[in-house]
Amino acid sequence: MPGALQREDDSMPRRIGRYDVLGELGHGGMAVVYRARDPQLEREVAVKVLHPHLSRDEESRARFAREARAAARLRHPNIVEVYEFSEESDAQSFMVTELLSGPTLRRFIEAHPEPPAEVVAAIGWVLCDALECAHRQGVVHRDVKPDNLMLQGAVLKLTDFGIAHVADMREMTATGQVLGSPAHMAPEQIEGTRVDARTDVFATGTVLYSLACGRLPFDGPNAHSLLRKILDGEFADPLRVAPRVGHRFAAILRQAMARVPADRFESARALQKSLEGFLAEVDGGALPEVMLKGYFSDPEGATARLRQTLLAQLPRLGEAAQAQGALPEAMGYFNRALSLDPGNTKVLGLLRRAARKRALMRQLRAAGLIAGAALATAAVGLAVVRARPPVRPEIAPLAEPVSPPGDDRVTPVVRESERAVPAVEVDAGGAVASADAGREAPRRAAVRAARVERVEPPPRVVQMREVTLVPRPMNVHYSVNGGPMQEYDSRSPPFRLPVGERATIVVAHNQRGWDQGVWAGQIPAGESVFRVLVTLRPRQAPDDTATLGP
Repeated sequence: MPGALQREDDSMPRRIGRYDVLGELGHGGMAVVYRARDPQLEREVAVKVLHPHLSRDEESRARFAREARAAARLRHPNIVEVYEFSEESDAQSFMVTELLSGPTLRRFIEAHPEPPAEVVAAIGWVLCDALECAHRQGVVHRDVKPDNLMLQGAVLKLTDFGIAHVADMREMTATGQVLGSPAHMAPEQIEGTRVDARTDVFATGTVLYSLACGRLPFDGPNAHSLLRKILDGEFADPLRVAPRVGHRFAAILRQAMARVPADRFESARALQKSLEGFLAEVDGGALPEVMLKGYFSDPEGATARLRQTLLAQLPRLGEAAQAQGALPEAMGYFNRALSLDPGNTKVLGLLRRAARKRALMRQLRAAGLIAGAALATAAVGLAVVRARPPVRPEIAPLAEPVSPPGDDRVTPVVRESERAVPAVEVDAGGAVASADAGREAPRRAAVRAARVERVEPPPRVVQMREVTLVPRPMNVHYSVNGGPMQEYDSRSPPFRLPVGERATIVVAHNQRGWDQGVWAGQIPAGESVFRVLVTLRPRQAPDDTATLGP
């Protein structure tokens, strides 16, 4: 029988079909991988065999055959090639693929930790390209993780199509351990609802997060705690864990790992385009595949060269953003440069000039000579930035992606020299103290004001978006940003909140014995209703949860 296994002992078969088994390459919760030789074509291959408890199940065997057949149709340089697979009538379910010689991506990163964010983005770009090819064929991988990404020379290959979806969720703990890869599972996989391309987008986000930040986004002391964090969308902000990733890449990770599929990138291609834009800021015309080949061939050398490129490019990007009035964006670039080189004199000089401009604005307002909204400031914590001598700043990254502010701007009619601006100190709270404290400050401010033309800012347009709790819960009350509790049920219309603003929504059950649920985050832009999931937990039964969500 083609699918029969011939064993020399109880541990390893001697032959699988026509393939002579040479040794075991590895095993996991669902399958064992053997190194084997094809005597007909005289080449070595990899044979992945499902565990007996899955192969004996008729439904699992049929599903595996369907998925293997679909995976065999995929042709992409970054997808492992499938040579052969078992049929539903075979006694054993197995898949024969090309043999990859390199380590898994997880093993490689363990040997070379903390790759630059650009390298991680290039890995994501290649991975998205492979996934997009699969999604066009109607194949969702469902088990994207570093262990399923392998190196063949300097080329990254995605493996394990047709394996992850064989195990039913009812069997997750049948062998005493969680099957599959729970740390990278999307919430809809855990809940057993419909999966699509956005499920692979979520897993890709977790992979990129773990590579860039050096830790998994979701973890816990046990499987239940881990899965609960995924369901709640609870992970540490990447910019706080690793400021070196920068505000742009951190925003991409947040969107990829959004709790609700509708809030993620709509496809692998959409995520790929966002990563492409991030890479273009530093290496305009470089292809991600070329960057990866250079990195996998010489990780230390490629990292050192990229660091020098970033230290040259990030200040320029910050200056360009500052010239356009996008101070938070500029501070994001400056902040990342300082995380790579805390004593960078050029960046510190740019921060000092920004501090001088801010000090002038404050003095003019204090003298009552200009009016308007306060100048927006970046969400960075600089312990002290002095005009002289320079002091190493304490870096606290941006907590959320921000958009360019619509602040009032002051345009000098006559260019002032640097000597006309007093040396200033800016503390962590934004307080400004003039080096020429006393009676000189108001007089100098008045002189400068006579040479300043005021430009009135355009009126700020606040975009609102409808928000709803999902699914429409009954017997609950909710509060927004500490406001009064309001009743909410299936008949309640959506409420409206400003786009781009942070909001905290507290949901309480009308009955006793339930803990309150809290959602906190930024309201994203969009035309459709923004769906917010809040989880309520019973106090008396911590292992039994009631979730307001899909």
